[in-house]
Amino acid sequence: MSKEQNLKAVPYQDILDVRSELIKLRSWQKSLVYLDEFFDGKVTRNKKDMRMRYYSCQQLYQVFAGDFEEVLKESEEIVARMVQRGKK
Repeated sequence: MSKEQNLKAVPYQDILDVRSELIKLRSWQKSLVYLDEFFDGKVTRNKKDMRMRYYSCQQLYQVFAGDFEEVLKESEEIVARMVQRGKK
């Protein structure tokens, strides 16, 4: 058997699905910079400012965590489908 026959073809739709999930994860990159700025170690003495920053970071993190979990599940399902197809 030649090497070419040993390779399993990955359906183009699976490639597009994985690419879509990576794009979703990449979309968080700029937003998460805000969290990095918040946790840079600089403490403000203005309590009102600190509460507002904390609240906004909390909301941002909660949305990110939920979306990240969803993207992770979808990615795992895509990979499981790809593995299942490879076993056939």
